[in-house]
Amino acid sequence: MRLFIAIPVTDAVKDYAASVRNELDMNHPDVKWVEKINYHLTLKFLGEVTPASLDAIKKRLNTVAEICPVFNLKTRGVGFFPNRGRPRVIWAGIFGEMDKADFLGERVDAYLSEFGFDPEKKRSFHLTLGRIRSDLGLAELQLKAAGISKRSEEHSFTVDQFLLMESKLSSRGPHYSVLESYRLEG
Repeated sequence: MRLFIAIPVTDAVKDYAASVRNELDMNHPDVKWVEKINYHLTLKFLGEVTPASLDAIKKRLNTVAEICPVFNLKTRGVGFFPNRGRPRVIWAGIFGEMDKADFLGERVDAYLSEFGFDPEKKRSFHLTLGRIRSDLGLAELQLKAAGISKRSEEHSFTVDQFLLMESKLSSRGPHYSVLESYRLEG
């Protein structure tokens, strides 16, 4: 099973991200856009996990949820990974109560380390909009992204849960399903 841990975003944030994506796609750059239904913040990618270890992982994630508080985040701006000079991914930025978001990520790392998952070296919360496949239309894409970022539009949302997700890859793209949801209670 190919698993990851995600923070869900509200429908309003998904709508905003989709409108940004549509604006960025006006000149048809060579980008594989993330489908609106798949928007989320990745907290930790686990990769292949054996079904035998799934129950123990779920129990550890329950413990994480019990000690982590609810917090608020917001989207703002558009950027590129690894950088603007050689972009491979375009994303919407995430800001807000980052200390609480980082605490959640650190607890996930700590409680899952016994299963051999390495802690994140550098945590970077973002909402992936798309993956850049080539330089076709890239200059226009970067100009549009800079214009969107200058508008400083923000969309707030409350993080009161995280999800254990399974990703199944196909020729049509990934299909995500929720295996378990965890309410933050700390």
